Amino acid sequence: MKIIINADDFGTSQSTDEAIIQTFASGALSSTTIVANGSSFESACQLAHEKRLLDRVGIHINLTDGLPLTDGIRKCPRFCDSDGYFLPKKLSLSRLLFPMHTGEKLALANEVKAQIARCRKQGLPLTHADSHNHIHTEIMIGTLIMDVLKEEGIPFLRLTRNIGSNMSPAKKAYKHLFNGILSSKGLRGVTYFGDFSDLIGIVKKGGNRSGSAEIMCHPVLGENGSVRDLCGGSPHLLFKELRELIPDMQLTTYRHVPLIG
Repeated sequence: MKIIINADDFGTSQSTDEAIIQTFASGALSSTTIVANGSSFESACQLAHEKRLLDRVGIHINLTDGLPLTDGIRKCPRFCDSDGYFLPKKLSLSRLLFPMHTGEKLALANEVKAQIARCRKQGLPLTHADSHNHIHTEIMIGTLIMDVLKEEGIPFLRLTRNIGSNMSPAKKAYKHLFNGILSSKGLRGVTYFGDFSDLIGIVKKGGNRSGSAEIMCHPVLGENGSVRDLCGGSPHLLFKELRELIPDMQLTTYRHVPLIG
């Protein structure tokens, strides 16, 4: 099985960035995605250059936290509050039940393009994309993002989670639909997506050990300086457990996976 282990939230804070760099150094990480409007974005870009990670950095599209890069979206109440800051996902989801009008679509596309442009201005080629709070998995937003990525030459977008437990039949149907659209757009690079516990749980139950998967993690520094994953556990120890369960697994990146139609 080919495994991509991706750290989200690069560029959100210096402590998070340090945790991500430490996880790379431990061998438990193969890629990361950067937040273009994050508070430590510029220093994270510098780290990517210094640590020779340019071919391992994608974009973590952010439409749910902080100040947007473009004026147009700040004026859209579907996405931003009266001060022009992004609405948290839990407040904006109710607004996503209705189709976007032309102005909202344009504002959203321009914001995503601006985030991509800011990364590339710092010399990041951008190998793949995902999003903060998984906002790209809302179909109306996601399909627009897919079109922007195709236009911008970013070859892969993260699946919606399709492994793990506690998924209702309705959720499974939605995820199948979304991932099918992703495949039809030519932006799918792996078979499965989830976190460490999702994949470890499946393998322990005798599940499929072939194909490819992306594992999401969120490394942060603990009080004693050790790295932990916001999803639970230590990325280094979880990777070690996964390696023991799948001895012949190949740790890879989105630069080295084929498109899955």
